[in-house]
Amino acid sequence: MKKLLAVLATLGLLLTACGDDDGSGGAQEDPGSIRVALGDIESIETLALFIALERVRERDVEVELNELADEDLANQAVVSGQSDVGLGAPYSLIEGSAAPIRIFCQLQIARFFPVADMAAYPDWQALDGETFTVHSRGSTTEALARLVEQTEGIEFGEISYVPGSEVRATALLRGNVKATVLDIPNKNFVMGEAPGQFHILPTPEIGASDETMFGNTEWLQENEQTVQILLEEVLTVWRSIAEDPSFVTEERERLDLLSDIPAELEEELMPYYEQASEEGLLTQDCGGSEAAEEDFDFYNLAGQLEGDPDSLEVEDFWYLDPLDEALQSVETGNN
Repeated sequence: MKKLLAVLATLGLLLTACGDDDGSGGAQEDPGSIRVALGDIESIETLALFIALERVRERDVEVELNELADEDLANQAVVSGQSDVGLGAPYSLIEGSAAPIRIFCQLQIARFFPVADMAAYPDWQALDGETFTVHSRGSTTEALARLVEQTEGIEFGEISYVPGSEVRATALLRGNVKATVLDIPNKNFVMGEAPGQFHILPTPEIGASDETMFGNTEWLQENEQTVQILLEEVLTVWRSIAEDPSFVTEERERLDLLSDIPAELEEELMPYYEQASEEGLLTQDCGGSEAAEEDFDFYNLAGQLEGDPDSLEVEDFWYLDPLDEALQSVETGNN
């Protein structure tokens, strides 16, 4: 018996020393961590992203969410390396400062609605020289405002920056703001709360990025496996919503997310994702090079990119290496 125990003990030591057949020694690769800078408030619109981040956590990646006062602060957090990933469309920041950040996924295309007090501003010409409110400096909403100035031949007296579509919607209803840009759920909310008081001003049709994910370049290069996990979950969530928008409510309940939003906005949750699905708002493949080229045209026309769009190089603004692997993994069901 003693000899048998000795043999078994020796075998155990040998197996431990040799590891598994693949030579990994049985050790699991560290899935890494992600620090996300959010220059916005939690909302119906950000719920899909929160679902994706929770699913990343379920794959043993540590996710730290830093909610900052505005998009500028979030951008700077990524530039300085205090955060790894940010959200927005930082084309002017990359071009103007050679900032060490690159875009790696288009999350959604621009679908914004300029909403104005009908009595005060019946058309764009009435807003010539007046205040117009957008989300933040360098945002897609500001780019849209600049594009309107060009196409309508007007100049706003002031561009006011108020982060959060819900905040701007509330300001409209209270009369503190007379004209602003809202997303789908908040546009629907305002129009429903005060029928006949507000109207939507026309805008040029655009297909540019509203929201992208971008990262600190050094972090992206050193954490491609972590980036791939993030991309896989974003792609999975976005495609699941496109197939069946009720996926959002099911995952929200399962993950216990956004439990304290006002009842009136909760009513807009499903209509928003249904409309997002119908209009193709959520990008199904992260956009890649085609999205970059569309953005070059839009942000140049809006005055936020100075370079000739035909001369701009995708790799100067985007980091595409992890995307191909993530797309292949999702499409083959290996994630």
